[in-house]
Amino acid sequence: MQAVSALRQATGLTNQELIERSGMSATYYYARMRGAAPFDMNDIEKLARALGTHPHEISRVAASTTDVDEFEPKVTTDPRELGRRLTALSQSPGVDGSDFEVGGLIGYLAERGVLLRTPEWSTLVAGTAGPVVRLRVLEGVADYAGIAPAYLVDLNDAEAVEAVEANLDFRDALKASGADSISARAVGEVSPAALRAIAQSLRSIGAQ
Repeated sequence: MQAVSALRQATGLTNQELIERSGMSATYYYARMRGAAPFDMNDIEKLARALGTHPHEISRVAASTTDVDEFEPKVTTDPRELGRRLTALSQSPGVDGSDFEVGGLIGYLAERGVLLRTPEWSTLVAGTAGPVVRLRVLEGVADYAGIAPAYLVDLNDAEAVEAVEANLDFRDALKASGADSISARAVGEVSPAALRAIAQSLRSIGAQ
């Protein structure tokens, strides 16, 4: 019941919209939300489809509403520095040149069993979240952005910072130049210094 309610609110659906999308009757739905009867597996599958997620995500959220939160892997971080890095990612193109979209990120994480709500993302980007952050969220954001997880998970990894930020600089310059975005994938293992040099060259060409 709590998981269905949480996921419904996260997707912005009203109870009536969820009822209509799932094909349940209002009487049937509300009886189960009151605890008068349990949802069966068929109900969970219908609700998952209506919510745009998978049945295992409902189970995962249900588990997270109990006292098993301590089993969720977490990392201790510097909120302000993490916010700076997340802002840099959100303002840079992906490896295919596409824009970073919060809705796309949330959906991407949901497919992997990780629930991220827009308010939580906003506090992370603003640097106002607490110092303890779920590891799977950071790893999922890194995967969505196409960068090394260490950039978000280990803020003291100077090598990861240089490599990722040089790559982001290159992506920005590449997109601004109007070059084929697929070439961002073709750079391979180019050093951060070389990527920055290429980015500068692209900007110089564009300015001429």
